[in-house]
Amino acid sequence: MAQVGIPLTTVQQSFEKLVSLAIEREVEAYEFYTESAKLAELSSSEKLLKELAEQEVIHRKKLETALKEGVCEMFACKTNAQFKKMDLGRYLISIPLKPSSTPQDVLIVGIQREEASYDFYKALSELTTDAPHKAVFETLAREELSHRDRLQKLYDDNFQQWM
Repeated sequence: MAQVGIPLTTVQQSFEKLVSLAIEREVEAYEFYTESAKLAELSSSEKLLKELAEQEVIHRKKLETALKEGVCEMFACKTNAQFKKMDLGRYLISIPLKPSSTPQDVLIVGIQREEASYDFYKALSELTTDAPHKAVFETLAREELSHRDRLQKLYDDNFQQWM
């Protein structure tokens, strides 16, 4: 549990910003999948995208809970130099879509986002010293990998035949 009244170190604040950014990315992913589901031409694609949107809400809630429980106090990284060297922010880059994006573009961006999220959560799981939080990040990483694989299958089923 977060220690009340004790200020976070600079490194802990940096982790807090990253986890907060991850929460924002989960919200963006929810919106991305919700909007993509509306544009889906196949009911199976629409169903998959809606399921992924629902799972992103669960991810957001897990991250919010971890923040409240003081996860940022549990990372093994202790100095700003160590934190900067890890360059964890590279995993949380937002990949934009345009109104003119094709269904193929949507799937490619989705695959890229899920892969980056997997890498981010995997890195966080390796940095935390707290078993329950490690389990949260490992679970999130596995789920993002599952999302990527489902999107990849959808892509392969619909577009690989044209390659």
